[in-house]
Order: sequence, then C-alpha cells, then structure tokens
Amino acid sequence: MNKASIRVESLVIPTYPEPAKEEMPLFAEYRVHQRSTGRPYPNKATLDVDRQHRQDKTYTVVHMENEYLDVLIMPEIGGKIYAAKDKTTGYDFFYRQHVVKPGLIGAFGSWVSGGVEFNWPFHHRPSSFLPCDYALEACEDGSVVCWLSEHDPIDRMKGMVGVVLRPGATYLETRVKLCNRTETTKSFLWWENAAVPVNEQYQIFFPKDVTYVNFHYLDSRTSYPIAGDTTYNGIDMKTARDISMHKNTHDATSYFACASKYDFFGGYDHGKQCGVVHIADHHISPGKKMFTWGYNQLSKNWENTLTDTDGQYAELMAGSYTDNQPNFSWLEPYETKEFSQYWYPISKIGIPDYANLRCALALRGDQILIKPTETLGEVHVEVRADGKVLLATTVALNAAEPVSVAWQKPDALVTITITANGKTIASYTEEKPDQLKKPPVKDPMPLAAEVQSADELYMAGLHVEQYRDPSVMPDAYFLEGLKRDPQHAGCLLGMAAYCYRMARLSEAETYARRATKRL
Repeated sequence: MNKASIRVESLVIPTYPEPAKEEMPLFAEYRVHQRSTGRPYPNKATLDVDRQHRQDKTYTVVHMENEYLDVLIMPEIGGKIYAAKDKTTGYDFFYRQHVVKPGLIGAFGSWVSGGVEFNWPFHHRPSSFLPCDYALEACEDGSVVCWLSEHDPIDRMKGMVGVVLRPGATYLETRVKLCNRTETTKSFLWWENAAVPVNEQYQIFFPKDVTYVNFHYLDSRTSYPIAGDTTYNGIDMKTARDISMHKNTHDATSYFACASKYDFFGGYDHGKQCGVVHIADHHISPGKKMFTWGYNQLSKNWENTLTDTDGQYAELMAGSYTDNQPNFSWLEPYETKEFSQYWYPISKIGIPDYANLRCALALRGDQILIKPTETLGEVHVEVRADGKVLLATTVALNAAEPVSVAWQKPDALVTITITANGKTIASYTEEKPDQLKKPPVKDPMPLAAEVQSADELYMAGLHVEQYRDPSVMPDAYFLEGLKRDPQHAGCLLGMAAYCYRMARLSEAETYARRATKRL
C-alpha cells in the first residue's frame, strides 16, 4: 500500500524581526479590524515594523508529501500552510513567500502574507502570527495528518485543524474542529485565506450561477463576471469590464460571491496553465471570496511592505458558517462544530465549468477537458442534450494528467455525466444564469432611537453582539428596548449577558432575575 509521508524539518528563511509589543494596555474599544472590533485587550499588540534588520532564522516546519503534492506547514507562524507544490507541474498553487516580513495588518499588529491562513473566531485571526501546538498522525489507510491547535487569545475557545494528505490523491483536506469551551455563547466565523500568485493573466472563477458579487457588510454590489454601470466600494465601474480577470481591478477591493448551489471556486493562471480549486459543502461553507490589492500605488506600497522579491498576490478565501465579512454564526456553550474544506491544483484545462472532489471539467467548443484528483482508470463519459445522447465514450483518467475528449459543442444546454463502476464521479447540467437576480444593498444599522419596537431593538442589539460591531455596544439597543417595554424578556436577558461579560455581576443578576419573572 502506498503511503503519504510526514516529518519535522528545519527551514532557514530570511526574517525581519518583530519589534517589541506595546506594554501599555490597549483599551481600544472602537478599534476597527476588518469591519469588526479590533480591541486586543488583554493581549499585547505590536504597533511598529522593523525594516532595518533582516536576518536568517531557522523555523520548524512540518513536511508532508505524496506522489503528487509537496506541502510545508509552519506551526511557529499560526500553523499556516507555508507552501504547496504540484509535483507534476512544479507549480506552487499557493503564493510562496521567501521572506518573513511582518506588516501591520493583524488584530495584534504583525501579519505575514503567503500560504493558507486559518482565520477564526474573526478575520484576520488574532493569533495569526503566534505559534500554535502541533501533532503528527499516520493513519492506517496511508494518509497523514498534521494537527494544529490553539486556545484563541480573545475568547479562549479551542480551535483545531488537521491538514490531511492521502496517498494517490492530488487534494489537501483541512479538517476543522471548533469548540466553545466557555460557559457563554460566542460568535464565530471560519475563513481559510489562501494567497495565490497573480499577474495580468490570472483569472478567478466562481460557479456559473454566481451573477453578482458583494462587498463587505453587503453595502455594495455589482454584476459578475461583467461589472458595469455602477459604483462598487467607491470604485467607478460605469465602464463594463470582466472583473474575473485580475488585471481589470485596479483598486484594492473584495468580491464575495452571491449564494451558489455549487461547491467550488478558484483561480487559474492562463500564462502558466496552472491553477487551484477549492471544494467544500456549500450548505456549510457558502463563503467564496477574492481580495486583491489591484494595480496602483497602494498595491505597490503593500507589495514592498510584505515581501522583498515574490511579487503580487491575491487572496482566495473560503468561508464556513459565513459568506461575508463580517458575517458570524453562534457557538453555544461547550458546542463543537466539525467540517472540512479541500484544495487541489489543476493544469492544462483552463477555467473549469464544474468541479467536485473527484475531478474538474471544462466544456470547450471542440473538446471536453477532465482533470481527476486521483487515478480512476477507465470511466464512462456521456453527454446529453434535449433528451438525446450526443456523446458516449470511455476514457482512462490518471491523476497526473488531464484528459481531452473530442466533441463539437451544440447550441443546446448539455448534461455531462462521468461514471466509474456504476458510480457517479461527476454530473453537471448547464444552465442559463439569472442575470436579473440582484437584490438591493443592505441598509445601514439604524440608531437605537430610530428603531420602532422593543422586539426590533432586541434583534438589533443581538446583531451588534453577534457581528462584533466596532462602532456601538449592544446595550444601547437593549436599554432603549427596556424604555419601550421595561419587562421585555429578550432585552433583559441581553443586558444580563452583556453585564456578565463586562464583569458587572450584580447588575447581570438583577437583569436575569427580572427576565425570569417575565418568562
């Protein structure tokens, strides 16, 4: 039986040292970080960078390898996936940094670009530049796992991710376990932030049913892939342009895909004919996002801030229990959530029309291109349109190479099905996307005095708490609700929870007892 390998090694990387952290406590209640609160207290934060002292530093890395992938993980820097190479093409499908050069982007200051960053309970993860615990596991099926674990320094919840590499497979699994080990409900999100090397030939791809994209907090929206006749995040997009092409976004911005019924998205470098696909159950992991620094002076400044020679990158972000930033779900006391995401490289097929964990496929005018994630042997490929079989053939699928099937694409929409030994490997039906599906943008949060009822004030306060709003505290809405209805149970319980978190315990008890009388 083939086995994947895992081992601990040392890697020397040129490093700019992190300056000393600020010793004074930072009571920064209204500090904004990625549109959520960025208050670091009681943790210390770094408020400066050092660009005068570059030195070689030896890091501990976990090296995982199978026939197709070569992967490095850095427990000392947040447990990020430092690099992942497709051995069949030599392509680093994540952006590989050759220097550790912290910039002031993280919640605690220091942050480095490159690889895959695991972000929770908010984005960017507070401990992104801190070391985490790790353990290695070799499984009976030949797969290997690097477990990375921490107690997050803000809420003290436990987060754990296992990076899994299987023999004979071209994909990585990130197996996530999140546990609220505290006695109070906490909000959270999970975004895997994959940096990818970009240039003017790089293209992001969302599924075909993604017809518009959102900005942060749903306060701006434009059509996709062709944007036009609008202003998006303050950017003039009145002239139509294909924003799936990286070169057509000149200003730094983010594109969050609208809801999709498909499980994939990714990016592709047409010059190198290589790219990356992300796979996750869209019911649990609906978030699909691209961030770019664009092509202007700001992008050049940040490139110089974060790297010496490695050039531009963009971020492909995949969200579980979230589809925007900020957008949070709840973890109840002592609740654990478990889920997985997957990443794999593709080559020589261009932008896929469909992808799942078994393969990616592209329907071109004169050929169907299929890139499997494992060697499947002979499979049956069938294409139908208007109830008729247009193509039925057998091909051999090998994980090392894509395969091409000759055909002539009809005008009609088609259904393609790939089966092996009677089991479906992939099935995809073309559809005409609904280009009119674009709801209005989200209204801004009203002031407490402007909200009509105690019920609405309770929901507004809950929203502020859940979304970790940096501009207002939830008690503003709960207290206003109690002015309207002094016995409103929701507002009383909201105030009890708020006072408990603020260590105002006698007030918390008073509000809780008033609520129990109403209930």
